[in-house]
Amino acid sequence: MHVSTSILHAGEDREEYAGAVNPPIYHASLFTFPSMQAFLDRHQPSEKRYTYSRDANPTVRVLEQKMARLENADGCVATASGMGAITAAILSMLNAGDHALAVDSCYGPTRRFLDTMARRWGIETTFFPPTADDLSPWLRPNTRLVYLESPGSHSFHLQDLARLSAQARAHGAVTIADNSWATPLYQQPHQLGVDIVVHSGTKYIAGHSDLLLGLITANEPLLAQIRTVAIALGATLGPAEAYLALRGLRTLPLRLRQHEAHAQSVARWLEDHPKIKRVLYPGLPSFPRYELGRRQMSGYSSLFSIELQPPATPQQRHRFVDSLNLFSIGVSWGGYESLIIPLLTPDADVRALHGRLGLNDDCFRLCIGLEDAEDLIADLAQALTLYETSVA
Repeated sequence: MHVSTSILHAGEDREEYAGAVNPPIYHASLFTFPSMQAFLDRHQPSEKRYTYSRDANPTVRVLEQKMARLENADGCVATASGMGAITAAILSMLNAGDHALAVDSCYGPTRRFLDTMARRWGIETTFFPPTADDLSPWLRPNTRLVYLESPGSHSFHLQDLARLSAQARAHGAVTIADNSWATPLYQQPHQLGVDIVVHSGTKYIAGHSDLLLGLITANEPLLAQIRTVAIALGATLGPAEAYLALRGLRTLPLRLRQHEAHAQSVARWLEDHPKIKRVLYPGLPSFPRYELGRRQMSGYSSLFSIELQPPATPQQRHRFVDSLNLFSIGVSWGGYESLIIPLLTPDADVRALHGRLGLNDDCFRLCIGLEDAEDLIADLAQALTLYETSVA
């Protein structure tokens, strides 16, 4: 079955809800039972009853079944945010005294969680360079987890998922990969050997900037461990959010094609602009490890970074961003709207990290939305023209 068909039909049984085209929103915190025996039998594998919406909800379950099909996994756990998915996946695999490896270019809140809360609970993390193809220098006897994110969300570094997953498995470590940038339509980490895949479904999967959503896919028995931890943490997705996510998921193939086409046009135009030093977009042949991306991805989404040239003054940076009309300043991405954020920061640790990743204060991250590409290019052109103007 083609992916666009699976998105529409997987996990649905319209006869269960009176033939309705859309699965209903089950606004219920709990579910009752017709008899004492039915209550006692509720955990039997043959029973399909629900007990409490923190544990499972019919609307949420439809979304989970669709995502499991898309990622080619045994199952999925949906959570109330991307960080709910990331933390539940990490904590389900680690105990006090364990060591984790995480790619240095991972999502900032993921890094903070590993550096703070996980450390307080006796879990040590080493961050390895995103260009590493051999984990041997950082592996320890107690390394139990390797955390990957390819592409990343600022520098967009790629990791060789198949190679690093194989090395981790040989060492007895589990791999987690954040697949938010590529989505299951453009990258299949499980097929490359990754054990657990996490998503900030808030981004492209939901697609309308109107809900928070996390998703975890895995095969058994890892999935059972993850679900237990996610339920214990209370990181439960509500049925109304699941309904909105199902709505967004139906148009994901169409939206991603549009995002990719527009991002390619804008990125190529920016790459040729004299006031742009670099465009960090995995979809451009000039991008480092472009061939690796072609091997493990079947397409490209619309998030990338640029670096202004020559080095800008603070006034020029402000003028460039503030003169944009179609790009809003916002930290998320993957919705219908185009966004921009500066990557400069006063935080010394983040500045040091950016230095390792090849980023600087003249770098900006763009998310290309669903507006017409010619309009977005015209907006960037006028902003770059103003950027060139000297500021007293």
